[in-house]
Amino acid sequence: MAIVLSDQRRLRRGTSRSYLLLIALVIALLPLAASAQTPNPQPPGPAPDPARPPLNPFPAEQNWSFLADPSKRTDFFDPVKYIPSGENPQLYLSLGFEYRIEYEYYDSWMFGAGPQDHSGYVMNRVMPHFDFHAGSDFRLFSEFKFDSIAGRNGGPRPGVDQALGDVHQAFIEIGPHASSPHGMSLRAGRQEVVFGTGRLFDNNEGPNVKLSFDGFRAIAEGAHVRLDLFAMRPVEDDDQGYFDDEPNHAQSVWGSYLAVPAPIVSGGQADFYYIGLDTKSVTYNRGTAHELRHTIGTRVFRPIGQGLDYNWEPNYQWGSFGSGSIRAWSVSTETGFTFDRIRFHPRPLLRADVYSGDGNPANHPLGTYNSLYPRGAYFTPKAVPFLGPQNLIDLHPVLQFQLKTNVTGAFAWDWYWRESTHDGIYAFGSEALIDPAGTRHARYLGNQGDLEIRWAPDRHIIIAFNLAGFDPKTFFNTVTYNATPLFGNVGLTYRF
Repeated sequence: MAIVLSDQRRLRRGTSRSYLLLIALVIALLPLAASAQTPNPQPPGPAPDPARPPLNPFPAEQNWSFLADPSKRTDFFDPVKYIPSGENPQLYLSLGFEYRIEYEYYDSWMFGAGPQDHSGYVMNRVMPHFDFHAGSDFRLFSEFKFDSIAGRNGGPRPGVDQALGDVHQAFIEIGPHASSPHGMSLRAGRQEVVFGTGRLFDNNEGPNVKLSFDGFRAIAEGAHVRLDLFAMRPVEDDDQGYFDDEPNHAQSVWGSYLAVPAPIVSGGQADFYYIGLDTKSVTYNRGTAHELRHTIGTRVFRPIGQGLDYNWEPNYQWGSFGSGSIRAWSVSTETGFTFDRIRFHPRPLLRADVYSGDGNPANHPLGTYNSLYPRGAYFTPKAVPFLGPQNLIDLHPVLQFQLKTNVTGAFAWDWYWRESTHDGIYAFGSEALIDPAGTRHARYLGNQGDLEIRWAPDRHIIIAFNLAGFDPKTFFNTVTYNATPLFGNVGLTYRF
């Protein structure tokens, strides 16, 4: 991307938009002055049966065999969530469905580069699934996706907005994991993979199009320990065709993920992982070449609840990039405290992250971090990030609150810097270089505000409102595209 001096009108427009964003966020927060939030709204009414799975974005992890007891069938859709076949309670078919519709406004996408949309667009997601259990040791799971976008100038963004119709998941599972938290199983076929909090492996839930993988995964799980072994290829979404998605043959990923208790404090847990990634062609500020990258790391955490919680994850990467080597790393942290006995259950928290960038490219290993397959809404609850987690430092205070049991929200502000002034800045995804390093030595990139409100009117529906914006600062003063991105989204998700 060419680097030129930006004109003063564009700078003034960016400044005025940042003021408008701040005013909009303050106005949106005024009704919240007497209230507060938590991340997951609970539907109104009595507490659900503990055996009933939550209606969340992970239907392949749900077990509906408890509905073999007719007295447990209390929901209108329970007759299709458990369709028995014979006397064996583990021989059944379960049907499910997700529909999501969203209106989204994204001004100055990619800081104004390329076609822009100034009126917003509508996205639809339809995802039916079925889950057939032939006893406790065999299941067949399949989920389809029909994702579309209408009204966006410039058409759908690749891998983000549209997958007209295809198989999202289709795997067989052999072993008791399908119906029990104990034992071993093997999953073979197309499947979602989510590890930890999605910093390296996620199903890309935020954007319209979700991510899946073709391959094998072995799962061994006990009362307190779980081990996943996997070898896969990511699935490439064709946004123009039907039932033609194929695995990316230019990329392979394999590894292991171990979850164990870590009682440093009460309720503490830890994950340990190794992930290998082989990609035929990757582009960084240094250039384009074949990459073989290895990642080892750990995540120590205490789940959100009463009092202190934390989620800290350091990792290290090595391997080869072309004829050179790789030395990269990251440290991601989140530390919060829930005031459960105070009205509205406020949870202030601080996120702080560092993702390494490349140093002097002359005879030095590549230092740019690769975030692999991170969650889609990485730094905000909903928006596709304005910046990707490569060559980045961010400081991110957040206030979460619960207005009512079924209405939650969060308000946050984030500051960004380059970790290395010798490396460029990247869009979400390691192969999307927004601006190369050039001769600029500025480290400060800008700041970002975001607000989310979520409402669950009943157990099947989530309505969400999101507002975010990024104010470009010093680094962007001398580049061509430095317009202020503004984002708004309102959507409804229905699941059964």
